[in-house]
Amino acid sequence: MLYAIENEGTGFVIKGRYFERAALELEVREKTIETWIANHLELLFPKEQLLIITQSLGMPDVLALDSFGNLIIVGIKREWSDRSAVTRLLDEAPLCKEDPYDMLNQLAREYKNWSDGVELIDKFREFADDPTFPPEMLCRNQHIYIVAPEWDFGLKRIVEWLRQYHVPIKFIPFTLLADQDNTLRMIEIKGVSAEMEPESGGGWRGHWIFNTNETHAPGAYQRMFDRGVIAIYGYQNGGENLKGASSGDMVFAYVNGHGIRAIGEVIDPAVRPGSGIFLDDNGNQNPDEYHVSVSWKVILPQKTALSKSEASNIGYSLPVRTVFRRLCRGELASRLEAEIKRRAVS
Repeated sequence: MLYAIENEGTGFVIKGRYFERAALELEVREKTIETWIANHLELLFPKEQLLIITQSLGMPDVLALDSFGNLIIVGIKREWSDRSAVTRLLDEAPLCKEDPYDMLNQLAREYKNWSDGVELIDKFREFADDPTFPPEMLCRNQHIYIVAPEWDFGLKRIVEWLRQYHVPIKFIPFTLLADQDNTLRMIEIKGVSAEMEPESGGGWRGHWIFNTNETHAPGAYQRMFDRGVIAIYGYQNGGENLKGASSGDMVFAYVNGHGIRAIGEVIDPAVRPGSGIFLDDNGNQNPDEYHVSVSWKVILPQKTALSKSEASNIGYSLPVRTVFRRLCRGELASRLEAEIKRRAVS
């Protein structure tokens, strides 16, 4: 049970109670749940932006790409999920592997949220900030996600067994909450982080990459540089996406369309509410802004920024559509840092 409380001046008062309910009890159709979750993938992947190729296929319900070109396969169930769900999704993965580009390009061209005639590779290159990304590299790897309120013992055993053999499959649970009148009021989803790369090349050495969100907030990166912060706004989970760093860790600030523009040192890892970074077209403050204090050691002009393709030439394929994430290939991350510092004095 979940309680809603309000502070009425004399103290906190319970204003409502919310109970866990099944979709069938609430008379919520499976298609409604599928469509709503498919239209809000940020709840499943709060730290990673995805490029949706298509949705409402039946099973899978969503096909999308991450910034590496990995195919994200999502199956959504209204009620509990059994082993048949994983069977259907595993059937789909090899089909995407055999001749992925032509099939996925056709699906993308028919996707209602895309402009008519847009080619998948063009859309992906813009999304991944990599104008030279080869189409044959798309969908070389797949990640499978099953989204449902519950899973039976058979499904749980199969998923855990597959993961032992490094099959990229996960279960994401959600809960429906209703008020005393049995009206749906809330949905709770335990989202997952982006797939973490294994520590290699000397292990993690304290490097993070942070996307300044230039696509949706033009110019915000400059205010971050001026005020000594990294900042986010508008996420359902508040400031959670900025958590995890320690004092002394190094942050690469990635600006979409530019590349890595700055290196900063985390001064205080505490995530705190803030203001003044994200403004609308009229200069008004956007809500739910959070900051982490950073001392910027190097700030490059746009013309000398380290692009994603240049980082790839050094050997690191950057997760440029992540919010805030470790760069676990320590030796290569150190080489990126050295190159950025070199450009600063050239």
